[in-house]
Amino acid sequence: MGTDSERGYVIPSRLWAWGGRPGAVRVALWVAALAIGAHHLQYARAWLSDYADTPDYLRRPSTGGNGHTQIDFGGQWVMGRMLVLGHGRTLYHRQVQWEIVRAGFPESDESWAQREESILPKHQRRIAQTGDDIAHDANRMMSWFMGADPPAWKTVGGAATAPLMADPCGSPFAAIALQKVAADTVTPAVVEEVQKPAVGGPLYPPIHAFLYAPLGLLDPHDAYSVFQVVALAFAYLAGLGVATLTRGKIWWSVASVAILLYPGCRTGLELGQNPTLSLSIVVWGWVLAARGRDWAGGAVWGLFAFKPVWGMAFFLVPLLMGRWRFCLGMVGTGAGLAALTLPVVGLQTWFDWLKVGQEAADLYNVSLNWISLSRDLQGIPRRFLHDFSLPESERETSITKQWAWGLWGVVFGVTILVYLLRADRRRPLGLGAAFLFFGAFLTCYRFMYYDILLSLVGMVALMYEPWRVFRTRVFGLDLAPHLPGPDRNLPAPAAPPDPLGPQRVGYLNSFPLTILAALYLLDNVLNSLHAEATFGMGVWASTTTSPGGSTGLATPRLRLETSLSYPWDTVLVIALWAWCGIRLVIRSESKASKDEADRKTAQPSG
Repeated sequence: MGTDSERGYVIPSRLWAWGGRPGAVRVALWVAALAIGAHHLQYARAWLSDYADTPDYLRRPSTGGNGHTQIDFGGQWVMGRMLVLGHGRTLYHRQVQWEIVRAGFPESDESWAQREESILPKHQRRIAQTGDDIAHDANRMMSWFMGADPPAWKTVGGAATAPLMADPCGSPFAAIALQKVAADTVTPAVVEEVQKPAVGGPLYPPIHAFLYAPLGLLDPHDAYSVFQVVALAFAYLAGLGVATLTRGKIWWSVASVAILLYPGCRTGLELGQNPTLSLSIVVWGWVLAARGRDWAGGAVWGLFAFKPVWGMAFFLVPLLMGRWRFCLGMVGTGAGLAALTLPVVGLQTWFDWLKVGQEAADLYNVSLNWISLSRDLQGIPRRFLHDFSLPESERETSITKQWAWGLWGVVFGVTILVYLLRADRRRPLGLGAAFLFFGAFLTCYRFMYYDILLSLVGMVALMYEPWRVFRTRVFGLDLAPHLPGPDRNLPAPAAPPDPLGPQRVGYLNSFPLTILAALYLLDNVLNSLHAEATFGMGVWASTTTSPGGSTGLATPRLRLETSLSYPWDTVLVIALWAWCGIRLVIRSESKASKDEADRKTAQPSG
């Protein structure tokens, strides 16, 4: 580095001077944003890949990650693949899906255990330890889809293989007899049942197939890698939207870092899911709305026709703000996109999708896996009220439904009431808008853990008024006065405080900033640690008697952990939503806006 002979610095002063300039800070932030993005992309591409200690019988022949074999991306790819192969009118027919899935996920790409031991009876397996070790990718993918195959398929399969059975006696008439039995088994009624479309498949609407059609031109492994790059690009695009929406109060680089580290972004990239695309739609649609271009903003939000649950949830925002042009643009765009699909997929396909959606909604209420990974309000009571030891058909009760819909109804009703009575409907950003965005997010009917990323838009609306987010409070800490005893003299008068001397003060952090820090800590540190804690309630302990006659105490225990199975991120968003609502109740945003306008228009006194 050399020395600066004039001042004796080890590092020349011109480098230090450049390091303190705003340009250097911006460069450093962009280096951080690009480095985090590169790390996320590299980690996502290696997800579910062969590791150094992976046994040979479980190694896959392909290099790189195998996240494309999971339902999250694989189901979306199947939709696009079916469309490009001309199966638009049979998008939700499981018979056709079987053909596409088997061709897209061949056994040649699987491990040795999947190829060899899957055909053996369970007692003859020597390598595979679990069912996942031997399950074929195609079979597993179809098992995740909604619907069920016709029961008659088993009859047809048995009839097809019966003539191939070897006769131990070597009789030439055995084969003829088996063929006759097979022919008699496959009756016209069985053929009709097998050919009748079995409705099922992924949960996505037909519009989603058009969105993923370009990826359907590739094999799923390559399509998975391409989409991860696209999803990462949408994260930076959403960051640009945040910078534009806040009029530069949040730099593009800072917004990109905030998005990349926010809960849901990293896991979305790993799974090949699309929360960054959804966030870009929300942010850029609202950028246009904030600039008075409601028709265009509504058209952007109309793209949620590919994910209707989010379209219906965020529709609450322009509706309560009275942005009727935005609402019409949103509804018109969504309806127009749906109409454009009809020449390719037909009307019946949309009815098939509704049937798939209804089945998924029923399963969502009782499935332990879906409830554990969900983040919506209705899933929270079901975590505690369901008896998961019962069969799925017996888990849902009327009390569970009441609590689930009751929690949703409270948040929905309070959001509408507080916003209409205490918020300024003319302001697209600020405290009232943040409260409304958080409420709309929380009242989404169903969403998973990676979709928590969309709650970031509420924080952006709140940060438009940074004094609300970064406002902290400092208060003095005075020791309790010493009361004189009967045998003590009165204390001497205290010396006047020294304003420049040491002081005892307390520090109260900003509540929104604390919640935001907790969200980042949860996703980037705590979830990977899998910290666990168990609390026992001895006061409610009960006496138990074993079959041998001995007695003991059974103490109710509450087990908590930091993993994806617990909705801590939703709880934090609820806390921030409540804080915004309380602030609005304490002081109406409309009155605050009026007082601020009066101060600006007041003439200074002479």
